[in-house]
This record gives sequence, structure tokens and C-alpha cells, in this order.
Amino acid sequence: MDAELIGKLQNLYSITHIPLSLLDGSGRILATFPTMSFAVVDMGTTQMVLEDFRLQRRDSAHPLISYMEPGFFLGIMELLPELYLLIGLVSPLPRARNDTLRMIVNVAAPEHLQELCNLMLQTPLVSLDHLRDLMGLLSQLLMDAPIQKEHILFMNIFTQERETLQPELQLFQQREHIFQHESIDFETAICNAIAQGSPSQLAHSLYAPRKGQVGRMSGDDLRQEKYSFVVIAALASRAAIRGGLPAELSFSLSDLYCQRADVLTDAAKIRELCGKMLTDYCERVRQKKEQPTASPVISRCLEYISVHLHEPISLSDLSKVCGLCTRSLSLKFKEEMGTRIGDYIHEEKLKEAEYLLRHTDYTLSQISTYLGYSSQSYFTRIFREFTGMTPQQYRDRSF
Repeated sequence: MDAELIGKLQNLYSITHIPLSLLDGSGRILATFPTMSFAVVDMGTTQMVLEDFRLQRRDSAHPLISYMEPGFFLGIMELLPELYLLIGLVSPLPRARNDTLRMIVNVAAPEHLQELCNLMLQTPLVSLDHLRDLMGLLSQLLMDAPIQKEHILFMNIFTQERETLQPELQLFQQREHIFQHESIDFETAICNAIAQGSPSQLAHSLYAPRKGQVGRMSGDDLRQEKYSFVVIAALASRAAIRGGLPAELSFSLSDLYCQRADVLTDAAKIRELCGKMLTDYCERVRQKKEQPTASPVISRCLEYISVHLHEPISLSDLSKVCGLCTRSLSLKFKEEMGTRIGDYIHEEKLKEAEYLLRHTDYTLSQISTYLGYSSQSYFTRIFREFTGMTPQQYRDRSF
């Protein structure tokens, strides 16, 4: 075998990290780059690719790219009579290890699966256009004969049909082969549990066996988790509103959770926060449903408190909203809700403070300002009166 050719192929692999294989006219692998104890694709596949190459009347100036289910490209070009170069396997989409193993199970012997999987995970992502460009470059370097991109035929190795798809549509079809989207039943069950304020139903839905998987929105795993989180937060906030949670409170809660998820750098932490968010929404709806039925006047009062929880709230503000004098409103509120307006406002603010202390790293000063308290010391005093401990003691006990 030509030592100069071998040297060029070794150098090309070291630069591109894309697997290359030399094969003879019978489909037998003569050499692989990187050097391995086995072929990247089995003998049956190489023979099938060679057969297609000849049936389509391909030659050194007219290479072939085959699409192999479920989502691989494999290029073949003729270097000399009865000497061919395979480029790949390559894929245009990022894969997790388990996905890669599942994809290559049909093109590799069982004893070579793990080694081939490692190779595939180290191989750069290669689009159809990129592979065409690479084959043109290889032809120029190895044979001093440039190839025009339109002379590279792309076909499906299994259907034997010539493809005329645009790269974007081809990518879409590959995604459809790789996974089945998660059933809408799962989403419906989660949203119904939140809308009903049922923590037990939520837990059952979260841990029940699931079919399919979340659609791939990003090639980056961390960004994928963040995108998924935003989608789930939107669904949960609307389910909570359907369950009776005030809209502004529900949307504000969604914003707060999304901001928290955005700064996380660990996908597992994002999934953990997602579970806490769903539970929080469910609990808030449950508490809302357990509240005594209020008259329209007091309902307006409760809605105002919920929406303006992060601001100073005065009795005069509430009296204007409800259309009652401060004395009449205070008496009516105590009669229907069983507590004074001032105490109710503090209780609602402190529920929010407890959440922030458990799930964020906001300072006590930031939390007191966020909840509309005039000072950190006043916030600390009120917190201790209602919980029996300081905010810092509560935070330390929660971790």
C-alpha cells in the first residue's frame, strides 16, 4: 500500500478527527484512521455502499454520500481503480452516550460497540454540506482533482432513492428518526394535578413510567435543560391560574423560577429546581382552594395583596380598592378571614420570604427590600414574631 497515501490519511484524520477507511473492490477494509482493531462499519455495510456506488455509475469525479438510518452520513469516493475511501460514520446532531449506542447497534458487532461509541462521541458534528466540502477537499489533496459539490450524489442507502431534500428538511427527518416525543398525557396529568392543587396526584404523575422524551431544542445539554424549564414553567403557571391562583402572582412566580434556573450551571440542579417549582405551584393552589370563600369585596382585597406583595401595602390603599372605609374593611376582613388585615399581609409576605430563604442565595437585605419592608431589622423582627426564629436561623435549618 502506498506509504505516501497512508501518511496523508493519517495527517488528515489528526486534523479533522473524522474517521477514514480504505477499502478494496470487494468491500474489505484495508486500513482505518484512527488505527483500530475493527472497521467503523461492518463488511455488509461496506459492500452495500460499494454496490450503490457502482449502480449509480459513480467514479473518482462523482462521489457518493449515503444516509443511513437512524441519522448517519457515510461518504465514499474512488481514489484508484478498486481502491476506495470511506468518510465517516458522521452525524449532524449531538448525541448522548445512550443515544449513540442505540444508533450504532445495527452497524457494529456487539464486542465493538463501546469502542465505536467512544469514537463517535469524539467525532465532530458534520452537516451534509460540510461533508460535501470535506470530500471536495480530500479529492484535491489526495488526487489533485477538485470535485464540484453538485457532482456528489446523496441517497438513502436503504430506500435506494435519490434524495433532493434541502439540508434543513433532512435534519428534521433525522430528528424524527432519533426519538419519539413525550406523550401529551404526561403534560396533561401534571397540569391537572397543579390546577386541582393535589400534591399526591402530582407526585404520582412525576414518577409514573413515561413514554418518549422531550423534544430536542438545543445541541447543548445545559441549554436544553434551561429551555425545557421555561416551557414547563409556562405550562405550570397557566395551570395554577386555572386552579385559582391570581394571574399576576403566578406569572411573577414563573419569572422568579426562570431567573433562578438561568444562573444554574448544572443540569441536575435545574431538574431538581423544576420539581420544586411544580410542587410549589401545586401547594399554592391547594392553599388557595382551602381558604374560606370570600365575598366579592374581600376577594378584591386578597387579589390586591397577592399582586402587590412586593410593595408596602397600607390599609388606606386597600380601602380605596374595595370601596369601603378603613374601619368597615377591617371588620369585614376579620369576620370573613378570621385574622386581621395587617397579620394576613405579614403572613403572605413571610411565606414568600421562606421560599426565598430556602431556594435562593438572596441576602437578608435583598429579601427585605424585595418584600417591601422598610428595613432589614424590621423584617427580621416580624419574621421572628411569626416563626419563632430569625431569617438566618430559618435558612441554616433548611439546608
